[in-house]
Amino acid sequence: MTEMPIVTGRNQKTGEYQLYQTHVEGVIGLDDFVNERVESYVSENIPEPPEIKFSDSGWIEYDVTAPMEKNTQFMSANYNGFVCGYRVINLLGVETVYIRFNMKNIKSGSVVKLPSDLLLNAQSFTLRTGTARLPVQVSIKADGTMTFYPNASDSGWSTADYVYQEVSFLNN
Repeated sequence: MTEMPIVTGRNQKTGEYQLYQTHVEGVIGLDDFVNERVESYVSENIPEPPEIKFSDSGWIEYDVTAPMEKNTQFMSANYNGFVCGYRVINLLGVETVYIRFNMKNIKSGSVVKLPSDLLLNAQSFTLRTGTARLPVQVSIKADGTMTFYPNASDSGWSTADYVYQEVSFLNN
């Protein structure tokens, strides 16, 4: 398309530039002219956005070892509680691991296995318990072995005492 000049004039009294009023025939093709200019400017001056790298494993349920029981707390419709599981979300190379704990009848030294390639480094957390108990420590080795340690000064843990919590951490 040929270049379409924009005609202006100068007001003799004020010295200001102004656009002349024109007939509809005088602006035929103006839309194409403007679109070409905008497209040309955008393609030359605005880079393409980078591809967003994203992956999500979704929630993957894990099993617990006896005598522990999983998915026992807050499971009624009133609570809409979550089940024991883990999830890995990677956004732009930043990997976040989420682990959900919902179990009862925990003994000191109880072990649960997660996949051996889930963690790069060992992690340790304090987990919420029922209101009558002190928090439980969980230590997770890089090989995926989770070991639970109820507080030693909190004697009398029963089969009904539980942990219920979600934790997350960066994994790179």
